[in-house]
Amino acid sequence: MELFTQNIIDKSSAIPLYFQLYSYIEGLIKDGTYEEGDKLPPEEELVSSLGISRPTIRQAYKELSSKGYVQRQRSKGTIVTKPKVFNKFLSELTTFHNELSPEGSVKTKVLKFESVTDSEISKILQTDALICLTRLRYSNDIPVVYLETYLPYELCKDLLQYDMEKESLYEKMEAIGHPVQSVRRHLKAAKPSKAIAQYLEMDENDPVMLSKTIGKDATGRAIEYSVASYNGAHADFQIDLQIK
Repeated sequence: MELFTQNIIDKSSAIPLYFQLYSYIEGLIKDGTYEEGDKLPPEEELVSSLGISRPTIRQAYKELSSKGYVQRQRSKGTIVTKPKVFNKFLSELTTFHNELSPEGSVKTKVLKFESVTDSEISKILQTDALICLTRLRYSNDIPVVYLETYLPYELCKDLLQYDMEKESLYEKMEAIGHPVQSVRRHLKAAKPSKAIAQYLEMDENDPVMLSKTIGKDATGRAIEYSVASYNGAHADFQIDLQIK
């Protein structure tokens, strides 16, 4: 707590108190004083040490969270993080594990894996019977992406035997003889639904990066339709281009 004394806040300044605290903590993160995984002081401790109100501290922490510097976890408090860089997402087909494993531990939680019907998606995949696989994917215990994937039931029903918390979808699609050979992705910023915001532990007013993917087999038939919501504070998409 020696980092947080009353002299870091100038109550006579025209700069809002929350922004002074936000800027101070941002500097500590950028210069390495606080590293990824470190825990920031609880709000009540800063109330005592800084002599400012809890709503002011909460606003500073919320701003840090919206910029991707921290993740507020119910059981652990406020943890320093950094955006997860997806530098292959737009340039090659790879698994979530291969994309982010160098950044730390990754895991998947399956929320739904069953046969469904959906008239709009049936038009895309040209079949009435579908499989829906809904997953929540984590990096270093931080929920990064909420992902809904739809597949043709008749072609992909053998996937239902697999534990998709441990297996790669694309690898298993190849194993059953229906590999995805090409994809088209559409990305845009969007507002998350209340449910998705809760899963991603984010504010409903904060943006997600919404990705819609159509995957095709070697014949050009659409065999996958996925909608992914990436927490905008914890996902960074990198594209490398070269002039020829």
